[in-house]
Amino acid sequence: MATAKSAPKPAKKKSPAGRANTRLWLKRAVVALIAGVSIGAGAGVATVSRLEPGRGTGVDSLAVMLDSIAKGRIPKSSAAERTAERQRVADSVKNAAPVEVADELIAIPSLADLEEGAARNALIDAGLQVGEVQFQPSPKPAGTVLSTIPAAGAKVAPETPVTLVLSDGRTGTDTLSRPSPTHAP
Repeated sequence: MATAKSAPKPAKKKSPAGRANTRLWLKRAVVALIAGVSIGAGAGVATVSRLEPGRGTGVDSLAVMLDSIAKGRIPKSSAAERTAERQRVADSVKNAAPVEVADELIAIPSLADLEEGAARNALIDAGLQVGEVQFQPSPKPAGTVLSTIPAAGAKVAPETPVTLVLSDGRTGTDTLSRPSPTHAP
């Protein structure tokens, strides 16, 4: 059975008006892109001086620093600038709110035989943090607190992390293999 081959269709040619229209829109897109970038950059420069008072008219310290590094030297401040900086720091220290020193120590609560979740809550309620969690073989149910580090009753600063030592629910013999009994003939 013979199949008829179809002849390739001729490609549509764009009319000169269509090409001109495409070129016009391409030119407009390029002009819009350039204008948008220019306007955006101008707006950014204008808002920097409004958002950061003193920057619009002053010297950009970052530019000065980068120029100095590129030239291989770092400008030294004058004695007047150093004195003014020391005074500014001293004034800020004087005006700072006094920091309360925590003279109170917190006793580590006894968490033995509690489940992990209850132990975590008890530590947080006491003003401490939950630190590391370790596991040890024990016949107690898995997740039961065996001890803490520091030990219960120890006095520590607030927010001190406390390590919880939990049972893994296995005794030491559970993990060892047992020899099979041998029978003599």
